[in-house]
Amino acid sequence: MHSTHGLILPRQSWLAALGALYIIALLISHATLPKQHVWAIAALFSIIMNGVYIHSALKNRRFVTTETTIATLLVVLSGLGVILSPVYVIAAIALHGAWDLAKHFGAGLPFFSWYTWGCATVDFTYAAALTIYLFR
Repeated sequence: MHSTHGLILPRQSWLAALGALYIIALLISHATLPKQHVWAIAALFSIIMNGVYIHSALKNRRFVTTETTIATLLVVLSGLGVILSPVYVIAAIALHGAWDLAKHFGAGLPFFSWYTWGCATVDFTYAAALTIYLFR
């Protein structure tokens, strides 16, 4: 995929707005649910977002092992977050954001710059909100 060096291009600003609205909707729903549901939703969110990079790697037939290994580790962490401690799912989401930033700088399968920055922003924001939720 082609990578640009700008953060968000004007035509992608609507995607940033949708991402922000999505996180706000998740947080509002979390405030009304029992805690065990919050962690299951967060784990599901983490698991689904890891599927994007595996799918893209398989489709492009490049970096399949790298993308699958990273995604598998993050999916396992997400599962542990539901079973053992929510800290694991928070870590999985934050580490996915770190992987997005690594992709921006050339690791793994290349993605659009606006996508990796946007995804990292969503991941870090969600991980921070879940951390606050955990300790409130």
